[in-house]
This record gives sequence, structure tokens and C-alpha cells, in this order.
Amino acid sequence: MKNYQFPQDWPLPPEYLTEVGRISVLFGSLESTVNVAISKLTGYDEVLDWRSAIVTAHANFKQRIDILETLLHELHDEFPHLAGYRQVVNKIKQVQKKRNRFMHQALSMDPETGAVATSALSARGKLKPEVKEVSLAELRSASADIHVAMIGLHNLLTQAESKPIWDKAN
Repeated sequence: MKNYQFPQDWPLPPEYLTEVGRISVLFGSLESTVNVAISKLTGYDEVLDWRSAIVTAHANFKQRIDILETLLHELHDEFPHLAGYRQVVNKIKQVQKKRNRFMHQALSMDPETGAVATSALSARGKLKPEVKEVSLAELRSASADIHVAMIGLHNLLTQAESKPIWDKAN
């Protein structure tokens, strides 16, 4: 295997790459939590029943959120602890948009200024290029929001009171 030597700031400064990686890992955990929630809400005893796994494997994240929202809506009369599901689902939808901004738009660094930005192109009706500077704080906020959304779903389903990692005692 070849030993690749990447420049330290390529393709982005290390602190940006860390935060983009954190967003990716946390969103993957949120996706897994949604899949397990769908499995449990459809009545399967296994943590992730194979039938549910097949259905969720063939659905994109937006479709899985629609499935989750419908299940929660239909079950909340029978299980009153699910009554706050709308807030949780809305938070998940919000963090998906945040994640998409950083995972589906090009991130690049201006070599002259060191500024990091996303660039996107929309072509609905007319061509609309967009470049927005990105701060580390924005990336960290997206990571935190994804983590909070996942905890919110977990707490809704289990009636637990789990807290974000930064609120746990050391």
C-alpha cells in the first residue's frame, strides 16, 4: 500500500476536516437510530428486524423520516409518551438540511485568505450559483444539533432522559 503524504491543510484545514467528519459520523448514528425506531414502532421485537431492515435499506432518509412521522402519529394516541413527536421529527428534518449543506455542497478553502466556504449551484428556473463562508462554529453547531436530535428521538421512544455528551458529568 502506498504511503500518501497529504499537505496538512489539504483539502481543508485539519480542524475543519475533524468537524466535517463529526457531522458525517453523527448523522450516520442518527440514521441508524431512525431505522431502529421504525423497526420497533412497526412492532418487531428484534432491535432491527430483517423485514424492517429491508424496507429502510430501500428508502432514502427523507422517506424514512416520513415513515417514522406517520408511525408516531398513528401510535401517539395509544402511547401518550409519543405526544411530543412533532418537535422531534421537525428537529430531525432541520438537522438533515444542515447536514446536507456540508455533505452535498463543495467545501473549499481560499488559499489566499484561508477562508473555508461551501459552493452550490441551483438551476430551478434560473441558474443560481452560491458561495457561503463556513465557520468552525457553524460546523460544530450542526454536529451538536444532530446529536441533540438523535437524543431527542431516543428519549421520545424510551422515555429516558439522556443528555447531550457535553452535559454529562465527567
